[in-house]
Amino acid sequence: MKTTPWHSTRSDDRKVHHDETRCTEGNNIEDRYRKTGTGGHPKCSRCKEISG
Repeated sequence: MKTTPWHSTRSDDRKVHHDETRCTEGNNIEDRYRKTGTGGHPKCSRCKEISG
């Protein structure tokens, strides 16, 4: 399900944003590193795959 975008603030994480609740990579971001918005980063390839 598509939702408000989020991204990781950790410097060693991939610089992408997520907008699919079914994305395991996005869901693995710990709450303390999760920030709402795209962060100016491209969409994650898994989120693209899920949304078709």
